[in-house]
Amino acid sequence: MRPILLLLLVVGVVLGVGYPWVATNFSGEEIGSWRVYDRPGPYKPVTVNLKKGDAPVRAFIDMQPLRNFVPSEGRTALTAVVTRQGKDALVTTLTYVSSKATNKGSPQGPQVYRDSIGDIDPVEDGDYVFTIGPGDYDGLEVAQVDLVLRKGAIAVDRRAMPAGIALIAISIFGLIRLRRSRRAAENTVPPPPKWGR
Repeated sequence: MRPILLLLLVVGVVLGVGYPWVATNFSGEEIGSWRVYDRPGPYKPVTVNLKKGDAPVRAFIDMQPLRNFVPSEGRTALTAVVTRQGKDALVTTLTYVSSKATNKGSPQGPQVYRDSIGDIDPVEDGDYVFTIGPGDYDGLEVAQVDLVLRKGAIAVDRRAMPAGIALIAISIFGLIRLRRSRRAAENTVPPPPKWGR
């Protein structure tokens, strides 16, 4: 029973954590990277020509804060608007709550946070304008902001994550029950008889 539960745990971690993370961050092919902000200058809109065959296009915003940054669900670090021919294709706010900081260049390099604007799908041939701006996070000082686009990104199946989390919960519960039943069985073994006078 234990090997089956461990296998379920591994499958749950792959489905619930590994697959969504890999599909979100590494699927598809990178189109390019553009600097939208460089301190102390203003935020600059970026125009990118996209083709139908690029769909879905996943857009990331890499932010390098100047000082320690603690992401918060209630605070918006950056705002992002993507338009085509004056019509909104994507509008979102970036909190970086689910983002893990990575060091740029070297282990001692500056920390960079990545968050996704979302996917542009379907894509129509033409120019898309990406406008990034500051959010409402008081005291946040930003050194640099980059736009990164990936084409042909894999859309994450939303059923995979709940299924994976359910498998993790079931397997952990099963392992705990198995351990408790073994302990209970060990405690119920009668002591060996005492021989004597």
